[in-house]
Amino acid sequence: MRKASQKITIIGVTEAGCMALAPDARAKIKTADYIFASKRFHATIDADGEIESWPSPFSDLTARLEAVDGNIVILATGDPLWFGVGASLIAHFGHERCAIMPAVSGFQMAASRMGWPLASCETVTVHGRPITSIVPYLYPRARLLVLTANCQSAADIATLLVDYGYGSAQMTALGDIGGDQEARHDGVASTWAHTNISDFHIMAITVPEDVGAAGMALSDSLFETDGKMTKRDLRASALAKLAPFPDAVLWDVGAGSGAVSIDFLRHAPRGKAYAIDRDAAQIKRAVNNAMRHGVGAPTNDPDAAGFHALHATLPDALADLPPADAIFIGGGLSPEVISLCQKHLRLGGVLVAHAVTLESEAILLSSWQATKGDLTRIAVNHADPVGGYHGWRALMPVTQWVWHKDANISGNGT
Repeated sequence: MRKASQKITIIGVTEAGCMALAPDARAKIKTADYIFASKRFHATIDADGEIESWPSPFSDLTARLEAVDGNIVILATGDPLWFGVGASLIAHFGHERCAIMPAVSGFQMAASRMGWPLASCETVTVHGRPITSIVPYLYPRARLLVLTANCQSAADIATLLVDYGYGSAQMTALGDIGGDQEARHDGVASTWAHTNISDFHIMAITVPEDVGAAGMALSDSLFETDGKMTKRDLRASALAKLAPFPDAVLWDVGAGSGAVSIDFLRHAPRGKAYAIDRDAAQIKRAVNNAMRHGVGAPTNDPDAAGFHALHATLPDALADLPPADAIFIGGGLSPEVISLCQKHLRLGGVLVAHAVTLESEAILLSSWQATKGDLTRIAVNHADPVGGYHGWRALMPVTQWVWHKDANISGNGT
């Protein structure tokens, strides 16, 4: 076990290698007992200590660091805290034991090559994450800078863009950016044919302006369902009340297809959604939907940002749930479930529940009378052909209860 007084120095490196680093960074490397780095940097390292490559799997790194004694330097690409190893090491060892020396990031270099203000770009990574992670960022005129996984990523991204209706998107692969072998490949997603792409490259994508924006709630047709789901109009209403924000945590009770969780995450960068359902078939559909729409959690870590499916009911699922900023109850409604949700909601959080049957509506009425909030009945009608004419076709009316947990309320509230 490492002593608390020992530090891990994480140094950012560009493709120019270690010789391009500042003197103080090179001195740290020279005197370190252990240096961990990608193999492509080994030839540029001037050190007296032992040089090791990244372990495989990469998740074994923290265990390896715990096992060694002495001064440790880790060489990471660009800015170690921008989709880099720095964040996970700080989370494990603590900030006081990790010193960060960042370099210019690949995103900064890519933006400069494209002539794009970095502040106007979406920066995304698919390194160690599904390629669909870019999907939430595909909107009209969007500029994406994507940190890729390997030489196949460019072709995979092109295929995804075509499959999702963005075949006319402009693509630029910036390989080995900042190094002697830097290369640029331009093209359009629908005709992308470049094959000599570097393993290390950043993809710049310009989404065309003639594509429609997804809106607050995705179309019902974009989800795999068994026919039962919170329909788009009602989902949009619920989302407006749930008020997603960056890093927000949602419980989706009786999640079904996962549509509410997925739309919530689309508007909550780095957010977490825990979709709870007792039906294994629904859980499978929900996971498929989350992956398709690019909000699936990248790992099995229950604390990772993204979508988490729990095949369970309340209160059994409580052990796997963090406190919630927002809770949606779309199924499994009972007084006990409402009480549990109110108890575990963070101060300032919001609970939204929908009821369709008279029995579940009675539960919401009772809860509203006991703890206040807003009780609303929503009726949605869509114009449909009726023979040679047109008429209104009604969906089943839904009763919506919205309850906020104020700072002066604890437990079930009063």
